Amino acid sequence: MVRLRRASREDREYLTELAQDPSVAPYLAPVGLVLERLDALLRGSASDGGPDGMFVIETDAGQPVGGIAVHLFSRNSRICELSTLMVDPAAQRSGVGSTAVSLACHRVLVEHGFHRIQAETYGDNLTAQRLFERVGFVREGLRRSAYWREDRWLDSVLYALLAGELRDVSGEAG
Repeated sequence: MVRLRRASREDREYLTELAQDPSVAPYLAPVGLVLERLDALLRGSASDGGPDGMFVIETDAGQPVGGIAVHLFSRNSRICELSTLMVDPAAQRSGVGSTAVSLACHRVLVEHGFHRIQAETYGDNLTAQRLFERVGFVREGLRRSAYWREDRWLDSVLYALLAGELRDVSGEAG
């Protein structure tokens, strides 16, 4: 079982190393941008208890196994965005990612009363697409050739989950 804990400055080294891991980095924005966003989240006002911020995914024993970032997209429309999901290579394909996304969605949609949480992934990241769909996100669209990455254009796939569509971690509608 895993849980989310708000990241602190002490987590920067772990999250930086994870973002640069060869099995994680290709699925993130360019590393420089990821690290810039990470630094902003760690020093920003996300520590005010709101739904947004950088979170460490950790086991019940306190072992870090990943990170997930949530950004406030529109306070007025009560929308947040999952912008980064990193799972430690040793924990990949174990359900850690989908559980972490479910927990983040519960935090945003239930604990903070937001209406919508959205996410975007590269078009060639089929693992992330399956993960979002498994958690209950609805595919809303495709942005063709949206990102220049590794010397080629990549599509972007857009997903969203509304509060009324949220399932708990076991997959039950809630």
